[in-house]
Amino acid sequence: MKKLITAAVCAAMLGGMLTSVSAEGDAVHCSFTYPAMDTSNPELTVMYPYEGSDSVYVSAWQEETVYLKTAVTADADTHISASMAPLSGVKQNDQPSASIGLLKPVSAGLGMGNDPYLPHVNAYDRISPETETDLAAGETAYFWIEITAGPESSGRYDGDVIIHADRDYALHVELVVTPLKLSQQELSVDLWQYPYASFSYYDSITEPFSEPHLSALRKELALYKQAGGNHITCTITDEPWAHQTYYDCPSMVKWNIDGSGNLWFDFSRFDTWVELCESEGLTGPIECFSILPFDNDLTVYDDMSNPLRVVLTPGSEEWRWYWETFLYMFTGHLKEKGWLDRTVMFVDERGIPYFQTAIDLVRSVPDGSQITFAAAVNVIPRDTALYDQIDYLSISIASVPENDPEFDAFLSHRAGLGLTTTLYNCSTNYPNAFATSDPCESVWTMQYLALRGFDGYLRWALNAWPEDPRSCSDAPHFESGDTFLIYPDERASADPVPEPSVRLRMITQGLNDARKYYALTKILPVNDAETLRQVFRSLERYGGTYNAYGAMSAVSDESRASIASQTLRTEEGIRKAALIAVTAQRGNNGNSVSEALRAFLTQYQELE
Repeated sequence: MKKLITAAVCAAMLGGMLTSVSAEGDAVHCSFTYPAMDTSNPELTVMYPYEGSDSVYVSAWQEETVYLKTAVTADADTHISASMAPLSGVKQNDQPSASIGLLKPVSAGLGMGNDPYLPHVNAYDRISPETETDLAAGETAYFWIEITAGPESSGRYDGDVIIHADRDYALHVELVVTPLKLSQQELSVDLWQYPYASFSYYDSITEPFSEPHLSALRKELALYKQAGGNHITCTITDEPWAHQTYYDCPSMVKWNIDGSGNLWFDFSRFDTWVELCESEGLTGPIECFSILPFDNDLTVYDDMSNPLRVVLTPGSEEWRWYWETFLYMFTGHLKEKGWLDRTVMFVDERGIPYFQTAIDLVRSVPDGSQITFAAAVNVIPRDTALYDQIDYLSISIASVPENDPEFDAFLSHRAGLGLTTTLYNCSTNYPNAFATSDPCESVWTMQYLALRGFDGYLRWALNAWPEDPRSCSDAPHFESGDTFLIYPDERASADPVPEPSVRLRMITQGLNDARKYYALTKILPVNDAETLRQVFRSLERYGGTYNAYGAMSAVSDESRASIASQTLRTEEGIRKAALIAVTAQRGNNGNSVSEALRAFLTQYQELE
């Protein structure tokens, strides 16, 4: 035991003294850099213990993916490539897998909307599978490394990231896998999907939900599921959010009225979409948008052909007739498909007085009581009686008060009833997940939701793409990157493969931090669980400010640096707590381990 603790401490001390693998006269200089910080602001990465180093120590739980980033700067024009040698361990048991890709810059506006005259910066956000590029003298490229521990991985593993240029440069990775497992579905992860975007974007897809479209969607859903997502986003009216997105967002249910004034419905696209999601392993809530659309309107087709726009006032007789007719037909269809108890009527940011009207109507139809209700709100919930009827409630981070016992009691009350309460984030909030945000903001947000006791995270949107997201992430009405977390393939691709963003990966990392926090506070000895809670309580929330171009951003470089350092400190606290949990489970005395790691908050070696 003592020998292993000493090894961990020595590794920690050496980590701060490591230097770049490159030497004077080399064509390139390469080293590790902080994966959760904006690469255009290197002065803010100094708190990362392996900044500028040729070696990195990283820890993971079983089945967890961890992320690394390398910076390669050319001293002269050169061609570079990168590869990742397999990681190997002494035991050779369930060796972790690794992959490497190239970060591609995307132009990101500093304001709201897609005005081309706004100032723009390059955000290194798109994770491309490419592994080589040309560099001009003085130019820097960034490689992204993902290492996934197997379900039975345990102990220490080593491997090298090889940068190929005028010679091979080896950057060493040491991974320690602790024998604790992540549960991917402990948290509710709801990233809204916009399946019609890929139909509109790709030249090769000419019919919605055709086989080429379904093929593209399968790959998009795979990235969503990797992040822990399990909710299914469905539109039951045209443009339920009043066309906030660049591409159209039609209904998956076609509303029809015949010559006699009878309503009938075509559910075929709705069925195809839900069945596709199920086939990809998404078996969570089927969220329907929306009985209260933003513009209070419906598109109804006259004999399947001519679209008629019907504007309805919620609660009116006409509104009740249209929606009651729909609900009678919809509940019967859902019952037949076996989806009734998974279906959610979702209301997003609508007036609170409308909520009860919609709930009462849904509950009034046969089998309507089996449909659950969800809402995303940007006001502080105070009406407990109303919100007790909402099974799934998501509250904007901007509306979450600090040091408010009444709000904390509200969250506890909902938890006691078995109701789900999540945190959500979108435009005009800070911290956030815009293309111009520091990626650590996403990690911090997930750590914060764990601190406050939320059940998960909601964000719009996974894939509501702007016109040309691979080159420019500007959204029509919001901050750059606000509407998507994955990138499409080239528009002309015949077999498109989407690519993840750094922002999505950092959301995933932060969600894993939240999962670990919830798991560890249940299994740690009482005093150590309280120590971990103290680490999370030290998270300091910063407000943002509107910049000169109307977008939300950090108030200062000091607040940005603080978010980064808080994120790192919290993750070190998690690593320390995991080590103590493992020693406690093995019946060892963890006091000396705890003391060593209080002095040296670093990664650890496996205990035997």
